[in-house]
Amino acid sequence: MNLRRLAQALGVVLVLAGAGALVWWFMDLPRDWRVGDRDPPNVLLIVVDTLRADHLGLYGYQRPTSPQLDTLGQMSTVFDRAYSHSPWTMPSIASILTGVEPREHGIMVWGDPLQQQLTTLAEAFQSHGYRTGAAISHYVLKPDYHFDQGFEVYNTEALALQGSPHNSISSPHIYRLGQKLTLPERPEPFFVMLHFFDPHAWYQPHPGFDFGSEDMDLYDGEIAYTDQHIGKLLDKLAQREQLRDTIVVVVADHGEAFRDHGHNQHTLSLYEELINIPLIIWVPGFEPRRMDQVVAETQLAPTLLALAGLPIPPQFQASPIPFDTHGFLPGDDTKVYAETYEKVEKQAVVDGDWKLIHDRKRRRSELYDLATDPGEETNLRQQQRDRHKDLRNDLREYAALPRAEVQTLEISDETQQALEALGYMSGDDGAGPVAPAAPDEGSELTRDPELAPE
Repeated sequence: MNLRRLAQALGVVLVLAGAGALVWWFMDLPRDWRVGDRDPPNVLLIVVDTLRADHLGLYGYQRPTSPQLDTLGQMSTVFDRAYSHSPWTMPSIASILTGVEPREHGIMVWGDPLQQQLTTLAEAFQSHGYRTGAAISHYVLKPDYHFDQGFEVYNTEALALQGSPHNSISSPHIYRLGQKLTLPERPEPFFVMLHFFDPHAWYQPHPGFDFGSEDMDLYDGEIAYTDQHIGKLLDKLAQREQLRDTIVVVVADHGEAFRDHGHNQHTLSLYEELINIPLIIWVPGFEPRRMDQVVAETQLAPTLLALAGLPIPPQFQASPIPFDTHGFLPGDDTKVYAETYEKVEKQAVVDGDWKLIHDRKRRRSELYDLATDPGEETNLRQQQRDRHKDLRNDLREYAALPRAEVQTLEISDETQQALEALGYMSGDDGAGPVAPAAPDEGSELTRDPELAPE
């Protein structure tokens, strides 16, 4: 058993103490729900901003940061190798909602709005009679950037209540709004998206969730605080007997770095701590399973529509994650591309257990075997020249794809101030001193327009 799978196996051993009533509700639920047996199910999509997979108990973390999500994971399908296409919020959430990669939806830098001609997951559900609602807690998801497309209710109240991002605490507001949006007050099924922000920097202390005073300690406390509110919401749905008719997804938009590879926070790299994201899917009646195939966040939209028995718009080109009436099925690995252009110019491709990261500014590639080196410590570019060449060719072809044109909006003063307070708009990249990197041997970057910085 390789190191990654050993860690995943350890993560299966979940401690239910402290999970509250939630576990008993799950145990009492009937297992007779099957896709297509009943009216279309409700769908609850929970996105936790800046949530590292390896800081959750169900992924092997030793601190008790996530008893509620651990319980949900024990009853659900847990995907060990889910990937984001970007290490920051706007392009990642856009990919989740539209089922297309950043190159296709066009969001690359601050101020890029979601293209209104794209069909969102909310619009797809709404067109089939679903009531749709969202509660969001990040300035860059405001309606100014068109992320409200297809949502009958798009609540930004958490932004107004939380004050400065330096001392923002939004989980109680999202929990309260989530209760309201999921009320069974109308006969139509619902599609609801809830965006929890608290694990995002800057990290705030929470009484009862004290792991220490360092940044990572505070970050873990933020996760535990958010976890508690997610558990309370699921418990509320269970008390209303809604969980038996509700698909629940918990996913992150990206992770967070604590100088794992020389950087703090996110946007600046494409290492596992930033783009290997947690993904938990509860489907009533499905057998609990752990899946280790590579899946992409763009597969979520078509998968949720398929689970609901609804047609998948042609725009959602990614394949749904395969399933039958008993649960999700093992499948082929999806080849996942990721990129970031905030202060850096980096692209990556994950192909099975292999991963290539290319820094276009420094003309440097890093090749990792994730099966034996999940921490990405040993660059095998020189030892695996043929594999490196193949993956570089993949990235070259990817870079040659046309990029969607968007009309970048002027950032409002309010959003500018919020982003500056969160550290996004400063000149400091959080990386500290980094030694100059030597170009790849025989690098063709300077003469290849497909790989040259644009």
